[in-house]
Amino acid sequence: MSEKEKKNDPATIKKSLDDMVEQLEQDAKSSKSWASSMSSNKERWEQLKAEIQKRQKELKSLVREKKSGTISPEEFDEKYRILQDELTELEFQVYNMRLGTKVDA
Repeated sequence: MSEKEKKNDPATIKKSLDDMVEQLEQDAKSSKSWASSMSSNKERWEQLKAEIQKRQKELKSLVREKKSGTISPEEFDEKYRILQDELTELEFQVYNMRLGTKVDA
C-alpha cells in the first residue's frame, strides 16, 4: 500500500483519531479543572490571548494589502503561511493549557 493510500485508508484514519482521543482522555481530571488551570496561569493566558489577537490583526491587514494590490500573491502566500503557523502554535498552547494535556499539532 502506498503512503497516499495508507493516509486515506479508513482503518488508518480511525487509528489516528483513536490515538488523539486517547491522548485527550489520559488526563480527563485536568480537563475538568481547566478553569483553575486558566486562573492559576492567568498571566500566561493573557499573554497568549494578546499574541493571538495581534496575529489575527496582522492577518486581516495582510488580506487588506492583498485586496488592494500592494503586495504580490507570492509575498501574500509566504506571509500568510507564517502567520497561520504562528496562530496554530499559539492556539495549541491555549488548548493544552485548558485541557492540561500535551497534544501536538
